[in-house]
Amino acid sequence: MLAATRRAIVSTTASAKASYATAAAAQGVQITTAKNGVKVASVEEAGQTAGLSVVVNGGSRLENGHAGVAHFLKNYGFKNNANRTAFRIAREAELAGAVLSSNLTHESIVYSAEFLSEDAEQFAEILADVVQNQKFQEHEFIDIAKQTAAESANAWATPELASLELAHQGAFRTGLGNSVFAKPTSHINNAAVKSYAKQLFVSGNIALVGTGIAHETVEKLAETYFAGLPSGQELKSAATKYYGAEIRTEGSNALAQYVLAFEGAASNSAEFAAAQVLRFALGGDKFVKWSAGSSLLAQASAKFGETTEIKAFNFGYSDAGLFGVQVTAANADATAAVSAAAEQLKAVATNLSGEDFKRAVAQAKFAAVAGLETRLDRLETVGTQALLSGNYTSTSELVAALDKITASEVSKIAEKILKGKATTVALGDLSSLPYADSVSL
Repeated sequence: MLAATRRAIVSTTASAKASYATAAAAQGVQITTAKNGVKVASVEEAGQTAGLSVVVNGGSRLENGHAGVAHFLKNYGFKNNANRTAFRIAREAELAGAVLSSNLTHESIVYSAEFLSEDAEQFAEILADVVQNQKFQEHEFIDIAKQTAAESANAWATPELASLELAHQGAFRTGLGNSVFAKPTSHINNAAVKSYAKQLFVSGNIALVGTGIAHETVEKLAETYFAGLPSGQELKSAATKYYGAEIRTEGSNALAQYVLAFEGAASNSAEFAAAQVLRFALGGDKFVKWSAGSSLLAQASAKFGETTEIKAFNFGYSDAGLFGVQVTAANADATAAVSAAAEQLKAVATNLSGEDFKRAVAQAKFAAVAGLETRLDRLETVGTQALLSGNYTSTSELVAALDKITASEVSKIAEKILKGKATTVALGDLSSLPYADSVSL
């Protein structure tokens, strides 16, 4: 799956870095740099299965004049290369009982393999071929384009997903504003994909991450199989600037979408933990089947019936964040539901009850731990942190940071967020959806 459907990645906060070595060692996480410049990370895990991921710094953020090229490059994973055909790669994976996958986020491209522990060398070689021996053949690009178009069509036809991507576009324009999904208007050719790969696939811009494999082994795999990578430094993008905008798109869906967003906190900032507690204080997620839930937004949406859903989100990136609420409602209820969401945003900035605060902290802690439950989540999170900061923030550090947050800090971050310029996205029957300047904040 692509990034927009996955949780935001939390990188190391300044306060956590001092205790990094002790906490990381306790959780069996090590980060070093191989002799060839590739960042190496490992997660100690017992068992007969293991995983490897190549995490590439870039994602859609570094696209420069070629919107959608990262999506195409993601889909080039495990295709024909100088050592194996795509058919042979698939066949080898099947015979070994392994699973291959690729994922795209705003800030990274991830190619992963999950396999039996004794097959680590085989899949290290397969992953290395993805980033250093890809053929980028013109006839294969035809299939890549079809796959990308199908994924994009599905994404842009999903209102909840499309509205969040549009919110990023309105908030940041370029960089983090670049969608992870190629648009129908994206005019990408094979040469553009090959050029983007050449830009990203250099030794200093890549991390090899392993779970269930000794760190020394992962380091050896990086030096042995990634020796053909061109040397190069980690790529740096322009600093993110928040703009804020209003986007209105006519749609024919039965339910309307409205996003009310603001500049949030970067994942490596001291304010991110407070913003995360604020996100759960507002809530809106359903934790009990057939129950509206007790959070502020859940109670607000319950007044409009089963088709209405109002929930908060908090996306943290390396140097920026996006915080807000997303409303799904019948056209007739849309304006009132948006007003209700705005009222709760204002209320939490001035009056957060002790009960709501306690619930929010508990849910934020659960989300921090649950977000790393799958092997792929752990591989991607550790790899991304290794590339962006050279450190790893353990779940125990995340929980400890959340435990230190006070209700007044949550109210302060809410007040700060609301003082910023709003980004709004209206998607649906526009005659029933409010303009940004009519939403009272």
